[in-house]
Amino acid sequence: KDYQQLILIKRMVQDLNFPIEIVSCPIVRESDGLAMSSRNLYLSEEERRAATILYKSLQLAEEMVEGGEGNLDLVKKEVSKMISREPLARIDYVEIVHPHTLEPVSSLKGEAVLLLAVYIGQTRLIDNVILREKKDEKTGNA
Repeated sequence: KDYQQLILIKRMVQDLNFPIEIVSCPIVRESDGLAMSSRNLYLSEEERRAATILYKSLQLAEEMVEGGEGNLDLVKKEVSKMISREPLARIDYVEIVHPHTLEPVSSLKGEAVLLLAVYIGQTRLIDNVILREKKDEKTGNA
């Protein structure tokens, strides 16, 4: 669930020429979509329910992009708006970045990564989703 850490470790292994293969895997989620984390234990029952807003907001971003939205500033704004409607949530950051450089991007060219850090009560939770440019079904081009 920590995409930034994954990219930094991959870069470090490459830069230092370590003979190590870093293998990423999909995020493991609870049945309601919350990314599994030891931090989830710090959430009260009410906070745990509120924390599902992270996954819901990631799904919103995916739906927007799959629907053809290429303006990532708008996607980011809508995700932030959705999270902000949850009274127990306090956004640390919502960013959409290039998948390799982690530099912010405002338009979608291929892939981008939506990164979230949100406090639910006193607990800081992180999550992410890879956003993929919609392909033309007829040509297969983005």
